[in-house]
Amino acid sequence: MVGLIYAGTFPDQVSALVVLDGVTVLPNAKRMTAHERIAKWVDQLDKLEDREPRCYRTIDEAAAQMRAYNTRLPPELAQHLATFGVKRNDDNTYSWKFDPYQRAMAPHRLSPEDHVSLWSRITCPTLLLHAEESFLKSSETAELASYFQKARAKTISGAGHWVHHDKPDEVLGSIRTFFGLTDNGR
Repeated sequence: MVGLIYAGTFPDQVSALVVLDGVTVLPNAKRMTAHERIAKWVDQLDKLEDREPRCYRTIDEAAAQMRAYNTRLPPELAQHLATFGVKRNDDNTYSWKFDPYQRAMAPHRLSPEDHVSLWSRITCPTLLLHAEESFLKSSETAELASYFQKARAKTISGAGHWVHHDKPDEVLGSIRTFFGLTDNGR
């Protein structure tokens, strides 16, 4: 989303753009009123404040939890992500490093119309990779290329939102093709 906003704001500074299952706003989505957005945000913050981080006894246990959540994730990748994605707590358990507050949807988000306006300003070649099994409704997001000047969309089958984890070879192949690269990177 940040790349799309940046490329639409400063189109002369972006020569190519690849978006991995990241178009999270649909053009005709209903926008809540300001007071509804603020109330929802405050409610989310209140719930997050009381949230206890999930703790794991070992890094292996954290990796197993990742695989339980995403069954497509290969064991070696789950182990790698867990190794670098957890921090050791004072009680020698492990918790994820991410900031849970980033999940709260800020009330001052851009409107769907704002996003469409920014997309229409993107002048560089753009590849929109969608995951077929994502929560982002790939059947609808696959049609979004028409809102861009030079975009093409591709749906990756058998992948969820973490498309680069679920189908790394296919994602990399699509990106290489988009940039006109061969398998040796040239």
